[in-house]
Amino acid sequence: MRRRRKRRRRSGGRSCLLLMILFAVVVGLPALLVRSCTVSFFSPRAVPMVVLWDEASQSLLNMTLEDYVAGVVAAEMPASFEPEALKAQAVAARTYAYRRIERGERILEHPEAHLSSDFQSGQAWISWPAFSERYGALNARRLQNKIRKAVKETQGIIACYEGEPILAVYHSASGGRTENSEHYWSEFLPYLRAVDDPYSTAAPYHFSTASIAWAKLAECLEVAKAKNFKVIERYPSGRVKTVEVGGKWFSGREIRQRLGLRSTWFTAEGLGEELVFSVWGYGHGVGMSQHGAQGMALGGYAYPDILQYYYRGIELKQAY
Repeated sequence: MRRRRKRRRRSGGRSCLLLMILFAVVVGLPALLVRSCTVSFFSPRAVPMVVLWDEASQSLLNMTLEDYVAGVVAAEMPASFEPEALKAQAVAARTYAYRRIERGERILEHPEAHLSSDFQSGQAWISWPAFSERYGALNARRLQNKIRKAVKETQGIIACYEGEPILAVYHSASGGRTENSEHYWSEFLPYLRAVDDPYSTAAPYHFSTASIAWAKLAECLEVAKAKNFKVIERYPSGRVKTVEVGGKWFSGREIRQRLGLRSTWFTAEGLGEELVFSVWGYGHGVGMSQHGAQGMALGGYAYPDILQYYYRGIELKQAY
């Protein structure tokens, strides 16, 4: 009888120990997994959630990152582009948003939101009803399926440099060469390096012209009188670094913004009462050229090739 009692006690002790271990695994392991996640906002499928300020409806919208990316691709890139170009755009848009969420960045005017639908705050976004209105119901459905397919086939993939999500900026057309990050903004980023871009030469805005009256130029630049327009210095890409007008100096970026030029890669010539600009490209010129992505896709390149061409030294990783 005594031996039987001891066995029962030992058996009972083992059962208690097993229950305690099981409890620790069930309760403790999920807590550890949650702490190890690099993104704070998750749906049950582990897809990050986005809080978006929508300028059109003047309201906050909640959606998965994948739904947000589809709206960005629809707004930022012509849906007629090749599937591989759309995939490259999807990865760039996803990376840009993922980085903001991971870093806890918010929209200054709407601190509740990670992102805004206004392209001036980062990247554009459009709702599907607005997209349908733009393209017509039947055409929009076909294009929407094309966009969703590009997003689905790259789901969760982001671009990283040394293990961290990159600042995946992009522009419409480079004009033939992209720009270093520090030449448009102040920050040097090793993956945002200038590259020759023969793939975007077929872009509608590869080259354009613009003109402004001398009197209007003086008004826009807030100088007493504009009699001359002198480019003082250019970056190696050809884009303008500094300009002198009416005794005042301006950066190429200031000139572009104040005069509404398509890029900082320009020349200027006085013709009578006007100053005529010849302009190459459209946008800041840093990172991926969207029309360049289309050109590469037409040439048979896949989306990883496109991204690794415009973002130097990156790796594509599965974030979720």
